[in-house]
Order: sequence, then structure tokens, then C-alpha cells
Amino acid sequence: MKQKIMFVLLFLPLTILSAQTTKKEVMANILLTGGNYYCYPAPNDRYTPAPEGYKPFYISHYGRHGARYMTSNDAYDYSIAIMNSAKSCGALTTFGKDVLKRLEIAYQNAYKRDGDLSKLGAQQHQGIAYRMYKNYPELLSKPINIDARASTVRRCILSMSNFCQELRALNPKLKISMDASTRDMWYIANKKDSIAVASTNDDVNAKARRFEKIMIQPDRLLRTLFSNSDFTNKNVDGKKLMHDLYNIEEDMQCLPELKLSFADVFTKEELFNLWECRNIRWYYDTGFAPGTTPYYKARYSLLRNILNTADDVIRSGNSTVTLRFGHDTEVAPLAFLLHLKGCYDVTSNIDSLYTHWANFQVIPMAANIQIIFYRKEGSKDILVKFLQNEHESSIPLKTDCAPYYHWKDVEAYYRTELAN
Repeated sequence: MKQKIMFVLLFLPLTILSAQTTKKEVMANILLTGGNYYCYPAPNDRYTPAPEGYKPFYISHYGRHGARYMTSNDAYDYSIAIMNSAKSCGALTTFGKDVLKRLEIAYQNAYKRDGDLSKLGAQQHQGIAYRMYKNYPELLSKPINIDARASTVRRCILSMSNFCQELRALNPKLKISMDASTRDMWYIANKKDSIAVASTNDDVNAKARRFEKIMIQPDRLLRTLFSNSDFTNKNVDGKKLMHDLYNIEEDMQCLPELKLSFADVFTKEELFNLWECRNIRWYYDTGFAPGTTPYYKARYSLLRNILNTADDVIRSGNSTVTLRFGHDTEVAPLAFLLHLKGCYDVTSNIDSLYTHWANFQVIPMAANIQIIFYRKEGSKDILVKFLQNEHESSIPLKTDCAPYYHWKDVEAYYRTELAN
């Protein structure tokens, strides 16, 4: 069978959905089932002007690396091996043979590139930097100092490099310092082993496993790929193969130059179910669900760094930018701790969890959180606004100038969270 399905939608303008996700919305844009593999498009928002007289003087940023290859090629290893075995036994359908050919092409490209930044990932960070410069020329057109730090993981370092090179190309007078050191990992990508495991953690997670057992049904998929049920019964772990092919399919979003898709392996309903299970796993593993271990608290160190660095900048009176480059495992907890709209809803209802929290909204490839600081000549009042994936966001704090907030109120709000 010739490959018929190509996701041309990948090249069309897409919009991150509102916080209350519906199944209808996801089914209408099946790329969203990529979850944390979803590659968000370049936004074109018109931002709310700052109150009169206020000018940006500081940007505090945390960004996930850009689009990447899968962090492990195990999915290719298993799916290709089992399908080659079936082919040698005459147990592969015509469609299965076509899927195998595509897998071999994709794997050839991915060989020994586990976790590497893709071309699209580099372009994403160049684009974010470009838009940051265009949105805040009062700040970034000056010869200011910029401090950039990255996780020691290669894709994060390259994301930082692409971001900073774009800024330097736009303004050669910028003084940009880049570093990626184990010394900074305590806040860039802190480990979770300092958090005590909740006594109810296993019980709550067992509920997620039971849900997944019901939702993931590989029988239809296996019938389309394999012509011999005896072979599949004896040799194929159906759920593993389904998950592996799903991972490969979603990673194709990160590699548009390959012009490959495996979407025709699945029905839309199957893709939704696979995504829903992964979304639940993210929510539970990060500790957002009641009764799970609150691993998100390990990111208090990142929140402290953001607050303390902002205070240092404000006291100095300087204009500057702080750039941090890390992982989705930091962005999701940070968005939760900041209480950004759509990122901190807590629910124990597993069946409708995706209507409360959707990972593609919070942690797509190149996800980022920016806090923009403003000051007014002759005034000690500092205003801030929050951007989530370059869209204006809000926090549950009273303000008389939304989407802007008074920094003294914002800092007190988060310092109280840390103290408690």
C-alpha cells in the first residue's frame, strides 16, 4: 500500500486550545494527541499595551528545548524486529509491509540520534528569540547584558545557542553570556529524590494503570499489520507495539523534513485514547493528582531562583534578560507552581482529567514561560505580566491592570507558597 496520509496540517497555522479541552477539539486537530511532542506554531498575538509610562526592563524566561528525536530508539528496535520476524514467516499484511518500509526509513534517520535537537527544534528557538526581540525592542535593542543558562543535556545547550545566536544577529551589541554547568542543575533541572513518597501513591497510580488497561486495545491494529493470528499470539506484545508505533508517529511532528506519517496505523479514537493515557501519566507522575507524590515541589528551587534573580535585577536598577533552557519536566511543574491559567487545576476524576489539564497546552516542544517586568520613571512600582508559550496568561491574584500585576503582590504570593 502506498503511503496516503501526510500531515500537511503540520505546516498550517494551529492554535493552542483554551484550558477546557474537549474531545471534539482534539479530534478536529489530531496533531494535539502528540501531547508533549506537539510542536506549537508561531503565535501572532497582539499584546495588551502596558499602562502609560511603563517600559520593559527585564525578562525572566524558562524554556523547554525545541523539537527533538525520541530520547531512545527502543521503539524502533522492537517494532522493526517484530515486523521483520513476521515478514520472514509470511505473517505480515501488505499494509504491514508498507509500514515496515516507513519505519526503516525513519530509523535510518534517527540512528544514534537519541534525544538530539531536530532542525525544527533549532528553528523554533530562533523564532521565539526573534519574536521576543520584536515584541520588546525598547529593551533588546540596547547593548544590555543577557545571562543564558542551560541544562547539561545537549539538546538544551543547542536550543540556548540557537536562541542566543538569533538575538545576537538582531542586535550585535548585546553582551550574551552562555553556560551549561552541573553547578546550575539544582534549579535548571532539579532531581525529584528529595520529595517524600506519599503513602497513597501506589493506590492512586494503580487506578491509572487500570484505566489504561481498558483504553488501550491493540487487536484492530494487529489485524491490519499481521496476517497470522498464531504469530501475533505467540510473538507480539500488542500493547507495547501499539505504544511504540504511537511514539514514533508523534515524533514525526518533530521531523517534517522526512515527510513521513504513521497516522494511518491508528484510528482517531485510538490516538485520542493513547494521548489521554499519556496525559494522565504526566499528571500523576508529576504529582498533581490528589494522593500522588508531589514531585512538582522539587521545582521550588527554580521558583526561588526566578524570585531571587528578579529581586537582584530590580535592586541593581539595570536592564537585562535571564534565559534558562531545560525540559518539559520543569516547565509543567513551574506552570503549576505559578498557577498559570489552565495549568494548575487539581482533580481526582480520571475520566475527565483531560478537560482540566492537557499536556499539549502546557509542554509542547519549545514550551516556554516568560515573565516581563516593567517600571515607570519616578515610580517604585514594578509591574509584571506572564506569557505562557508566548500567549498572555493570568494568575489567581487581584490586579487593577490585568493582564499586568504589581510585582510586590506577585512576589508576596509566591514567597508565601514557598514558606508554606
